[in-house]
Amino acid sequence: MKSLGFSELWADKRRRAAVLLVALAALVLGAAGMFAVNRTWLSSGAAAPTQAKPEHRDQGGRGVGEEAKSMTITLSKEKWDVAGLRVAPVKRGTMSGVAWVTGKLSLNEDRLAHIYSLVEGRVNAVLVQFGEDVKQGQALAVIDSKEVGAAKLALFKNRLDAEFAKVNDEWRQKINTNTQELIKALEKGAPITQIDDLFGDKPMGDYRQQMLVAYASLHKSKADYERLQSVGVSVVAGKQLITAKANFESDQATFLALQEQLKFTAWQQSLLSEQKLKQAEQAVAVSESQLYILGYRRKDLSTIDLNSENESISHYEIRAPFNGVVIGKNVVVAERVGTNTQMFQVADLSTLWVQADIYQKDLPKLKLLGETLHFRTPNSDHEHTAKIFYTGDILDPATRTVRLQATVENPERLLKPGMFVEVGLPGAALVDVITTPASALQEIEGKDVVFVQTGSEEFEKREVTVGARSGDVVQISSGLQADDKVVVAGGFALKSELMKEFMVGDE
Repeated sequence: MKSLGFSELWADKRRRAAVLLVALAALVLGAAGMFAVNRTWLSSGAAAPTQAKPEHRDQGGRGVGEEAKSMTITLSKEKWDVAGLRVAPVKRGTMSGVAWVTGKLSLNEDRLAHIYSLVEGRVNAVLVQFGEDVKQGQALAVIDSKEVGAAKLALFKNRLDAEFAKVNDEWRQKINTNTQELIKALEKGAPITQIDDLFGDKPMGDYRQQMLVAYASLHKSKADYERLQSVGVSVVAGKQLITAKANFESDQATFLALQEQLKFTAWQQSLLSEQKLKQAEQAVAVSESQLYILGYRRKDLSTIDLNSENESISHYEIRAPFNGVVIGKNVVVAERVGTNTQMFQVADLSTLWVQADIYQKDLPKLKLLGETLHFRTPNSDHEHTAKIFYTGDILDPATRTVRLQATVENPERLLKPGMFVEVGLPGAALVDVITTPASALQEIEGKDVVFVQTGSEEFEKREVTVGARSGDVVQISSGLQADDKVVVAGGFALKSELMKEFMVGDE
């Protein structure tokens, strides 16, 4: 680096001093100018201006410092019907108060089944899964049971015996009827040829031969006796007449005795066959009853056949007692089960119980409930109704509460057992409050809002503070005034339009 002489160093210092003096002078003149301007503004009372900043605008023409999301929505009346939009004025008046207490949902114990096996055996098949919907009578599992197999075999044998007894009884009844008719015809003295024409094709067993032989003998002896009587004593020896008479009387006595005997014997045999048929039918009924006790139905027993069932003759099906859901399954294939084994739990979830413990101070309010209970789930404005069926008569000494129970219909199963709920009890009336239907409320960004009609087709989004609720009516603590017209139906269409504007504004 080249070293500078004394004259050159002095000249450089003078140049630097001159630049510094010029900068100081400019600074002083600027400060003096600002002071003069401020004195003028202060003397005139005007506010001092701030330094101007570049203005940034969004696509909708609104400044960044302004609210970019519009509070007013326009919806043409042509769209009102499609959206179901309806407007009603806000009211001021008296509102029945409601005190909300904590309750819970539970299973309807009248529609809860703990399913046990009525027989001992080994599980052959499990036909349902945990959580599966089942219908009444649907098979849940199949058990191999010696008890069931023996009962079915006994029923099958007794049915065969009953069929044989029925056929035998029908035969005996025919024999008895035909025998009694034959005896009556013979008593009237019908000729042998006529008897053969009347009863030749009718079954009588041995009774026909016995009766006809005796009847023929009687007719022969009677004819011989009558012939000898007509000849006279002078011609025929008296001894032959006496013999013929004895033979006739003997054959007559034999026929009458046989007649009485066969009349009784035929009736007796028919009666015995009838009794055997009844005994066989009773044995069938007893066998069927044993299976009915095990849960079998009449149509199940009508199909029992050893030839078709084979090894399945010992199968015993566990069935669902009603429509429901399998909420408990405690059995697997090949497991040994007995009468003390709980195999399944089935619950009908189409109805639930609402339970609430009511403190002693609130007991007078129960009389105002009647038979209907209103409740709601947390974080929901929708109220459900239930039918009260039990109000405890004894105060629990531990909790100092009385149990209140009601049944609620749950066809879509949106309500779940175990949910905590808020149960409404009648409270003090709220006087001179602003109310609106609960359907007017909309939730936007976690805040309760309503849409107030400000023009024929203009609506303003307005935040409100919600107070007490009673049924489908809510108290508005702030945000609305009486006679404000709010949208009570179809507000979702306005909410959609508002969201659409927000999305356009944020692009």
